[in-house]
Amino acid sequence: MGANAGAGLTQSNAWLKAIFAQTTGGIALTDLDGSFVTVNQRYCEIVGYSEPELLKMRMQDITHPEDLPGNLAQFHRMVETGSSFDIEKRYIRRDGTLVWVSNSVSVIRSDSGKITQAVTVTIDVTERKRAQEEVRQLAAIIASSDDAIISIDLGMNIRSWNRGAEKLYGYSAEEAIGSPATIILPTDIVDEENIIIDSIKAGGHVQPHETRRRHKNGTEVHVSLRVSPVYDENGYVVGASKIARDISERKEAERLQNLLVGELTHRVKNVLATVNAVVRQTLGPVVPDSQEAVLQARLEALARAYDLLTISNWENASLHDIVRKAMSPYREDSVQIEGDPVCVSARAVLPLSLILHELGTNAAKYGALSVDGGQVFLRWFVANSSETAKPVLKLLWEERGGPAVTVPSRQGFGSRLIKAVTTSELGGCVVADYAHTGFVCDFEIALSSLTLNHGFGPAKGSPIVDVCQ
Repeated sequence: MGANAGAGLTQSNAWLKAIFAQTTGGIALTDLDGSFVTVNQRYCEIVGYSEPELLKMRMQDITHPEDLPGNLAQFHRMVETGSSFDIEKRYIRRDGTLVWVSNSVSVIRSDSGKITQAVTVTIDVTERKRAQEEVRQLAAIIASSDDAIISIDLGMNIRSWNRGAEKLYGYSAEEAIGSPATIILPTDIVDEENIIIDSIKAGGHVQPHETRRRHKNGTEVHVSLRVSPVYDENGYVVGASKIARDISERKEAERLQNLLVGELTHRVKNVLATVNAVVRQTLGPVVPDSQEAVLQARLEALARAYDLLTISNWENASLHDIVRKAMSPYREDSVQIEGDPVCVSARAVLPLSLILHELGTNAAKYGALSVDGGQVFLRWFVANSSETAKPVLKLLWEERGGPAVTVPSRQGFGSRLIKAVTTSELGGCVVADYAHTGFVCDFEIALSSLTLNHGFGPAKGSPIVDVCQ
């Protein structure tokens, strides 16, 4: 009987030691003053100390100073009452890093029932705490954002509603949550929500877009909307989150700008029409190739340039569009255009248009465009100047298949205009070559004189982006 009892006790001790050593939780036995008596391997891994090191230390030595007062208060209460307690706190590891733990602390009594020691079971909860902190920070960002951030389920019911949404749409969170998302949709676009949800369900992507929403008071607001799917823990789509930014002021500014541009365009056209009328009345009937005809043609070139600026709200224009507009009076197959995308500021559109008009008029009178089969090749590219290393536009006008070229005995008004506009208005230079194969005009213009962003230019090997598109 005694032998059997001894064997059973030995086996129980072996089981306890195995559990103590192999459990996934850290276990520490301490005296009532906090000194470590024994610890298992997992506890050593959590706090970063070896067992011999810990047996020379107290629990207080590795507890974060900010967490220690609360921990000691609960520990002393446990010693007095015998009641266990749970606590989440931070340990300072041997390498100085912090580890968040969840501790379950209980008393150990002697055979007489006296409390003699305490046992702590420790679980590392650092990752959970980090995730909770990330969620807390995200919630704080959403709550304080000026943008309206809401979420809806697949049934199109509102599940969350931040203060930005309250401000933008006029509904409180209590009013909105649980209501259908259509409460903020104008009646003429209620199907928009179905389209968004169907796309989200199908795993599609909803592009950021501008749309309208309805305020609680019935007025409409213009918003920029971004939509993203919401997933559950298994990766299934359960709804959508929406971020809306109020763009009503921008839309009103655009409306006023369009109104002003329309008025400006109307006035400019009236001025050009008036000038044309004055020219006709002053100079009489226009004879082809006369100075009067040349003047009217230049006024028409200016009108075409203004038309181009009107399309872009007087902001900028693509160099391709400027060239096409200037060459529009001529047969399409007689002008070949090729060049890098370059965005030209409104200030430079008119000078460029005048230059191209003079070149086209001259080619139509005396050059390649004056005969069947003659062609003009217009090519340009952006490069760094060999002299200043700053970006420049190199533009080449080349005529082929025209009449025999002769060097003029004197420089006409058109040639002087091209040179003056190129140098004074565009900060560039021009070289004319009356080659026997056809007239060639080579331009080099500082890119900063042409583009919206002064100093714009490509790094070596980088593509040029046409911001007019």
